[in-house]
Amino acid sequence: MTNSATGHLCVAAASSTVACDQAAKFAAQALAGNDPITVTSFLSFFYAENTGSAWSMFREHSTILAAFGIVAMVAMLLLRKHFETLLQKISAAIVFGGILGNTIDRIFRGHVIDFISLDLKFYRWPTFNVADGAICTGAAILLFTLQKNTQRK
Repeated sequence: MTNSATGHLCVAAASSTVACDQAAKFAAQALAGNDPITVTSFLSFFYAENTGSAWSMFREHSTILAAFGIVAMVAMLLLRKHFETLLQKISAAIVFGGILGNTIDRIFRGHVIDFISLDLKFYRWPTFNVADGAICTGAAILLFTLQKNTQRK
């Protein structure tokens, strides 16, 4: 695959991540003030506003977290030459899109909209959103593939 095609694919992955995240958050706003929607015994949806980060750490510091998001995106752009495989590049693009989705919320809303709730009975996962899922999934794939590359060298 050419560098140009790879670049277009990465832009599409990041853009799709942001679009899905923002569309889901827009839909989640309809849940505001309503009872949670239970999908299964462990999955439900309800509207929540989070001014902090994961697990609501750093509450009321949305501006600082937005700045951190911008720094993280710049760092990813500067580090992109270290991503060798197509999977690494797409995973990084998905992480970038997730960071951008949450940063957009912080800048324009002053908080992040969370709406996905997982209760596994033995552990209740903190409420999250599509961007959070993209960041975690993309980062896990990226770290796994980078670690594999390091072992081969």
